[in-house]
Amino acid sequence: MPTPKPAEEVCDMSTLDAEVAKMVPSVSTSSTKSADKTDSEYPGKIRTIPIHRRPDLLVPCADLVNSEWQRSQAARVHALQKSCPEFPVCLVLLQGHRETERLLGHARLSRVVGHSRSLFVESVVVSRAERGKGYGRTLMEETERYTKSRGFKRLCLTTHDKQHFYAHLGYVLSMPVQNAGAMTTFVPMETLLRFSRMPNEEARTRTQTRMDTKIPQRNRDAGGVGSPPPSSLPPLPPPPPPPPSSIGPPPPPPPPPQSIEMQVVQTLSQTPYRDAKGVPIFWMHKDI
Repeated sequence: MPTPKPAEEVCDMSTLDAEVAKMVPSVSTSSTKSADKTDSEYPGKIRTIPIHRRPDLLVPCADLVNSEWQRSQAARVHALQKSCPEFPVCLVLLQGHRETERLLGHARLSRVVGHSRSLFVESVVVSRAERGKGYGRTLMEETERYTKSRGFKRLCLTTHDKQHFYAHLGYVLSMPVQNAGAMTTFVPMETLLRFSRMPNEEARTRTQTRMDTKIPQRNRDAGGVGSPPPSSLPPLPPPPPPPPSSIGPPPPPPPPPQSIEMQVVQTLSQTPYRDAKGVPIFWMHKDI
């Protein structure tokens, strides 16, 4: 948080001093001292740091995340230890310096399969004791700043009930994406991308195969390669019409199914998407 610039002192000057002051640019002593200050002199400064640069915060951060999503401490620490520069990255929101430092929040960033300029943010949590003070917004702003510094252009996320909060921050409803999570630590992104596109490519291949193998209708009278030789026998008479039946005409065919885009309607109050437990979930993104 930038510190407001101290007000410059106003003091009496003689006429000569005033003339000299007009000729020689003055340097604010207070401003110079302000620029030389370190983090230790700004106890209220807030910043985000990847947790793999602060292994001493693994256990406190595990307890923070577990306060919202219960899990064993050992399992949570193990998940946090996967944070690395190549993603996923676990960011911690800190305030103060050294002995006055406080852990305020956590957010995790991972790659999005098939979208090289996008990151997926999850496990966004603020300490319960610090909620209601604007740190949630600060955490998201710092996460966006880190994302931009790494060269990415979009943040994607899901939420069960905070869609209005994210909409207020500029996020909009969107289609689902595939989060790579920690898979990129042992599976190359190229492999994940190939597997994620395989079903669509197979479907297109099957469709193209059916289209290629479809034989066009030909005029039988014109003959052609592969057509049977003309017969010298007279043509057979047409079959007699079927006997009248009391059964009515067949029902009309059902209307064609609507496209997925027309069926899926997502608003800030309702969503057709569900998570693994069947709970409604909202998909959102923001271009940064």
